[in-house]
Amino acid sequence: MITAMWLKSGWVIKIGNDLLLTLKKEIHRGGRWATNIKVRFKNVIAWTTVDKVFDSEEKLEDIVLERSKFEFLYESAWEYYFMDQETYEQIEINVEDMWDAVNFITPSLIVDIQRYEWRLVWVILPASVKLLITECEPGVKWNTADGRVTKEAILETGYAIKVPGFVESGEYVMINTESGEYQERAK
Repeated sequence: MITAMWLKSGWVIKIGNDLLLTLKKEIHRGGRWATNIKVRFKNVIAWTTVDKVFDSEEKLEDIVLERSKFEFLYESAWEYYFMDQETYEQIEINVEDMWDAVNFITPSLIVDIQRYEWRLVWVILPASVKLLITECEPGVKWNTADGRVTKEAILETGYAIKVPGFVESGEYVMINTESGEYQERAK
């Protein structure tokens, strides 16, 4: 059991028969030391989004999930195919169940997949990934020194991001998978 105050993004709790994946948590402080925790969940069973409000000291039942390393193999007709690194078992995940991971996933990328009783809960990406810029406006010579001028770039996955003016098409960049933002040029 954990208290609502300690709940973190990516944790799964059980309320009744529902498994709820924590997406976002906000803390609201009221008068006389009252604190409420507003949490947005993804119901893992019904695949719906649910908002709930808890008292900060309310006890919640946390769930221990199976976590395995999988290698992304390929995408085909709205399905993503992965292979377990230990058992070589292959699984397929629907594009809707991948959430934002589709913006950062490339062949041979190793991800963690969380499951509960063999039911997919979450695909956990590395903190940052190396991606190729396929489309980008050319840089302007006098705007490249400080990196404050940004422009839009399209990555190999089709995801659009803002990059500094000195970054060119055909270069590899490191992208933060949590925020979806440019970090640096890949080395």
